[in-house]
Amino acid sequence: MTITKESMEKLDKRAIEDFGIDSLILMENAAMAVFNHIKRFNSYTVVCGSGNNGGDGLAVARHLILNNKEVDVFIIKEVKTPEAKKNLEILERMTRNICYINSTEDLDVLKKSLKENEVVVDAIFGIGLDREVKGISKETINTINKNGHMIVSIDIPSGMDANSGKTQGISIIAHETIAIHEEKICLNNTRVCGKVYKAYVGIPEPYQELVKK
Repeated sequence: MTITKESMEKLDKRAIEDFGIDSLILMENAAMAVFNHIKRFNSYTVVCGSGNNGGDGLAVARHLILNNKEVDVFIIKEVKTPEAKKNLEILERMTRNICYINSTEDLDVLKKSLKENEVVVDAIFGIGLDREVKGISKETINTINKNGHMIVSIDIPSGMDANSGKTQGISIIAHETIAIHEEKICLNNTRVCGKVYKAYVGIPEPYQELVKK
């Protein structure tokens, strides 16, 4: 089954409002699912955007660090959502290895990390992206595509339209994508998404009935 961006947003809202599941719990469940999928490796570059997809990435980085993995964390400009800020606050108490990408000069540090580490976790943009990717975000994605050994995207590859599967200026070319709760329509684009896995995050069943209401 594949679902639209709107249906997934509705599922999240229903889980939070009707079932009382805190959004941080959903984020933590997503992060644990991603961690369990990639924990077989030893070194990671985690690249995060400003929203909740970035928050997922920060939570993944925390679990990797707790399991004695080598982790470099990069944040494009700043985190903005309350959930992402909370995960950053926790992570800052665990590691100083957090770099901010504000200009093209910062991409040299990212490039070095990508070449040294086995896996890059793409947590830049999620299904909420509704504009063309430009500026430093575009340059960051281009750097990842050129230098990442094994690229794993959280939910969808950053830069894709979740419904149409079209690239919004540029997108991550992932080797693997871990779909959160359910596969989005865009994940049919295997050239961009690579192999797709599904991660259960604790949204109560039956979700098919929920999205119809």
